[in-house]
Amino acid sequence: MVVNNRAEVTAIGIGSAGIKIVSLLSRKSLLVDRYVYISCDGGDFSTVEQKDTILVESPVDQKLTPAIVRGLALGSAAKVRKAVGESKFVFVVAGLGGATGSGLAPLVAALAQERGATTVGVAVMPFEFEKKMKFYAGVSLRRLRASSRGVVVIDNDTLMRSSPEDATLANLYDSANKAAVKALGSLLSSGNPKPLGLNKLFGTVLQDGYSLLGVSSSGTEDKAEDALAGAVVSLGKLAETREASHAVVSLNGDPTFSAREVGLAVDRLGSLMDNEEVDVEYGVDDSGSAQLQVSVLASGFRSTKYDDYDPLAKILGDRVIDDEMDAALPEGLEALQPCD
Repeated sequence: MVVNNRAEVTAIGIGSAGIKIVSLLSRKSLLVDRYVYISCDGGDFSTVEQKDTILVESPVDQKLTPAIVRGLALGSAAKVRKAVGESKFVFVVAGLGGATGSGLAPLVAALAQERGATTVGVAVMPFEFEKKMKFYAGVSLRRLRASSRGVVVIDNDTLMRSSPEDATLANLYDSANKAAVKALGSLLSSGNPKPLGLNKLFGTVLQDGYSLLGVSSSGTEDKAEDALAGAVVSLGKLAETREASHAVVSLNGDPTFSAREVGLAVDRLGSLMDNEEVDVEYGVDDSGSAQLQVSVLASGFRSTKYDDYDPLAKILGDRVIDDEMDAALPEGLEALQPCD
């Protein structure tokens, strides 16, 4: 694995969803220097350079759990540390709910933090109908928050509103991933005329509580207000918008997008969130289409709908039985040599 230890910003995609999102991001002009991909399934690497991959191998054919994935990954910790190198900032991107993303995202974030990087987790939460995935997703999200400086949460349901009713499951995943890429790309864009910049982005994300990403598009005559309202509505489905303390508004449209529309979006955010005290920053990218996309990243949320995904944490509150990240190996594997 070839590593540029002087890269300032590294994005790490974990599991199928994380790898697809980070792979698509790597094709854009972003404020990211290096891309790394980690999975238990070599098939996930089909669209990326093999030199940038870390495969966590399983010696047995059995159903994986997050704990087993972490156990198998212990032998790859040195590779993860090497991939992080001397990066100042690390984004850990994963879909939560499955074994690989749920198991590895908190572990990789913790290893990056140990290397001294400012680490931000980007968690893509499962669709509402994926009820069996909610518990793993809720536990992993809590642990990712504990092992990162900040966490950006993306809700799949808020990304699929434009999908047709007869869309297949593969279509839904593809649509949600592309929407996530477009939103994250607008936040990390190095384009013109007014990129957001890492300082403003981290100034929002590194607040207490969770950061939530709301996205909406509009091509109407009042597209700035319509898209902004749609993004705030999507946030309101995840948490109480009035709890937000900081926010960034990213607007992606074509070069005809006017300064008046920019000002309208920035000025209206506080009233739409029912909190005029929210601290607002903004960025504009005119490399898009006439269909204006508005992404609102808001932070400071004390609670979200995802609290219900982890009922044990709700019951225990601040009382903890054993909150370390558990790691397990299937019986008989304990004596095997660790993965190189």
